[in-house]
Amino acid sequence: MEWPEVVETAARGIAIAVKEAKGNCVSVSPSGLLEVLDRPFHPMLASQFRHILDTLEGMGIVSHRRVKRVGKKAKVFYVICRSANPMTDGHFNPTVANLLWELAKTMPTEDVVKALTLLILTHDGQSPVPKTPNPNYITIPI
Repeated sequence: MEWPEVVETAARGIAIAVKEAKGNCVSVSPSGLLEVLDRPFHPMLASQFRHILDTLEGMGIVSHRRVKRVGKKAKVFYVICRSANPMTDGHFNPTVANLLWELAKTMPTEDVVKALTLLILTHDGQSPVPKTPNPNYITIPI
């Protein structure tokens, strides 16, 4: 699976999780996104989802990360909130998070997936938008 497809898959899981949220916050994990998407657990894909969720945390969309002990293992959950509350941390950007929340609640899932995918790819440095050519480069016809 190519990176843009992985990002689109994670964006779909996030959009569905937020759309189905009943309160002001929703807690997701990389393996939880796979469950939301009704896909079997795959360690590599879960690792890539974790990277995407870490990217969203850096952008202020994910309000914070929490660790829960499950037996001998620790499972990381990411919390996405609509607005600032006692659970949010210093990296939380309420404007961007509220925009994502409102998009997910009001728009069709496919539109939210496209917007979130583009946002992640642009922030991650792997934008699908073609870059304008550098005017300092000279092309030589062969």
